[in-house]
Amino acid sequence: MSRAQSTPGRGEVIARALCDHRADLEAFVRARVRSEEAKDIIQTAAIRAIERADSLDDPARVVAWLYRLHRNLIVDAVRKRATEHRLIDPAAEVPDPAAPQSSETCACSVAQAERISPSYSSILSLVDIGGMKPSEAARTLGISVNNATVRLHRARRALKKAMLEHCGVSSPRECADCRCVYDGCCAA
Repeated sequence: MSRAQSTPGRGEVIARALCDHRADLEAFVRARVRSEEAKDIIQTAAIRAIERADSLDDPARVVAWLYRLHRNLIVDAVRKRATEHRLIDPAAEVPDPAAPQSSETCACSVAQAERISPSYSSILSLVDIGGMKPSEAARTLGISVNNATVRLHRARRALKKAMLEHCGVSSPRECADCRCVYDGCCAA
């Protein structure tokens, strides 16, 4: 049997990955866009994935490639919605397309935040997860506001470094390209 016959084509690899990771990809999309947009994005992503099979450089990274494709469609949808919203209300804020619209926090960032210094993880928990202002977090922790802002800055820098070392990404917003999806360590 020749190599061409034994090795599945890119289209076949993509189709198999779409089937195997369907639930995860749907959850990824649904966490970031309105439910009425999600179905269209999922269908469009599947069509584009098959149509653009030749652009997949490394078939071993097909899942990351699919997440990137879905994320790009999400960004397009959010930008379109923001543009439509600005047409209605020119003073409206543009939402961050990379940020999930649900209140969930990336599992990798939470796991890595628990591994850094307790003083850093506590300020991150209060401000970034709990939504407190740094001044409120300072009162809760019994430290000065200046100390809280410095600690918050250092904590975010430490979290970024920890995520880069462990997951291969530098922010919770990049979790679609995270190694943890494959390793099953903190994003599982």
